[in-house]
Parts: sequence; C-alpha cells; structure tokens
Amino acid sequence: MAFVPDLDTLESSSPNEETFYGPDCLCLQKKPHLDLEVASPGVGIQVTVTKGHPARTFRQAAVLVAAVTKPAHKDFADSDLGDFLDDIFEPVSFQRINGSYAGAPIYRYTRSQSFDILDIDQKCFVLESPTQLVALHLQGPSAGRKVKLNIALYRPQSLQGGPGTGRVPVALGIKGYQLYMSCVLSGAEPMLQLEEADVRRDIESVELTRFIFYRLDSPSEGTTRFESAAFPGWFICTSLQPRQPVSITNQPDQVNIATYELSRH
Repeated sequence: MAFVPDLDTLESSSPNEETFYGPDCLCLQKKPHLDLEVASPGVGIQVTVTKGHPARTFRQAAVLVAAVTKPAHKDFADSDLGDFLDDIFEPVSFQRINGSYAGAPIYRYTRSQSFDILDIDQKCFVLESPTQLVALHLQGPSAGRKVKLNIALYRPQSLQGGPGTGRVPVALGIKGYQLYMSCVLSGAEPMLQLEEADVRRDIESVELTRFIFYRLDSPSEGTTRFESAAFPGWFICTSLQPRQPVSITNQPDQVNIATYELSRH
C-alpha cells in the first residue's frame, strides 16, 4: 500500500532540505538530481520533474511530485488542482464536428421455406418465358403450372424487424429456379423484375438490398404483404385483370391487389 505523508509533516519540512517520500519507505530520503523545477505560487504547489539514472538503459522514468501546502482555511479541492495544471500546461482546444453516417443494412440469412401463394382474388403465380411472372386463375390440369415461392428468411441486425413485429426480411425466389424477385429503379419509379441469383446468404451491401422485401403478416386475417426494403412504401402487387405481370405499387389494394395468402403443403 502506498504511503501518503501527512500534510502537517510537509509543512514542517524545510524547502532547503531537498527531501521526498519514496514509495517503499516511511522515512525522508534525499531528493534525486533535479532537471526541471516549476513553481505555481498562486496555489502553493511545487512541481519537481526528475529523470532516472543515465545508466538505466532498459527503462527510463519521469516522476512528477506535487508537494502541497495545506491551505489555512480550507481543504485542497479539485478546482485547486485544475488551476495548478492550467498554470503549467498550455490549454488544448478541441473542435467538435457533428455528423452521421448511414451504414449498409445487414441481414443475416437463417433458412429457406417453400410456400404456395395466391392473391386474395385466388390468382396463382405462373412463370412465362423467359423471366416474366404473371398472375392468373388456374383450374384442373393447368393447376400444375403454378409456381411455388422459395422464401429465404433473414434476421435483421437492426430493429426494423424481428420476432413479434410482423415485419420479417425475406427474399422471394421461384422454387426450382435460381430466380429471385428484385426491386430496381426504372426511370422515375421502381419496377419489379426477376434476376438469376442465389441470395441464400448474408446480405451486407446496399446493392443486394434490391432482393429484400419485408413480409408483413396480418395474423387475424391470415394474409401477407411484401414491401420493398430498397423502396419503402412500395408493395408487390397483381392486377385486377388476369394474365398481367406481377409488379409493384405504392397504392396497395386500390387499383391492384397487394394482399396474399401463403400456405405450405
């Protein structure tokens, strides 16, 4: 345990004795050779800076010893030490810069699941050559033309989705193909297209965000919507008319259908 001398003892010591308290003994010792001495008369503190013996090539040390004279009417306070340091050291100015940086969203891939999909008008998704997805009613033998969605599920690192929020990041692929829906800008508005890709992995760049959609479930109605992560407010939709391309809209369920039913068989 370090020994701290009593301030009364310091007051009784003569400045001419050149003594100091060592860390390992309780007695006065001869003060080492002084290289620099700085006095701050305003707060009654004397600073002595010493260097180690020149022969010590392995380690050099600088010891800062503050000899404090106890004030007559009050204890030594933090503010006194601050005034003392201001007298010795030059003030350092700091410039504060306010700014923000929007990092790329990060989606952690977890697993994939296959679903049948119907819009609320009971239209199926059908793949037409070569990469065009349309919605139409299918009956009888033609029902085999419908495609299933291969939905890749992701766990977001930020708080935009997660368990209990009904807002889960997904990528929508066509089962049996390496085709995934993506939302890209075409002219002044986004458009939906199919791209050949494999996004069953972590999404860590803005460029690949075009494949991400938020699955918005409505448990009470058993329905789902898909909102573009790259273009918030835009939803995957089908036309009220049959055999029209699956597209995207910012006016869901007005002149189109943006609500779906998913089922697993």
